[in-house]
Amino acid sequence: MALNTASSSGQRLTVRNTDATNGADLGASGVTAGTGFLLAAATQVTVELQPGDVLYAIRSAGADVVLAVLRT
Repeated sequence: MALNTASSSGQRLTVRNTDATNGADLGASGVTAGTGFLLAAATQVTVELQPGDVLYAIRSAGADVVLAVLRT
């Protein structure tokens, strides 16, 4: 799932995993469970994206998670 749309000026995303148990993997469009940057349960990360970049997420295990995304 895409967390943003491509921007011509770049973006800063803060992504928070609101799930208390399950993680999510972040990465490029081909990210799969276990191959991306692990966003563990109840943690957050801030990512600086270059112009045209899109960040994707997928659940790391069998359970869905909710990610809160702040775009600035």
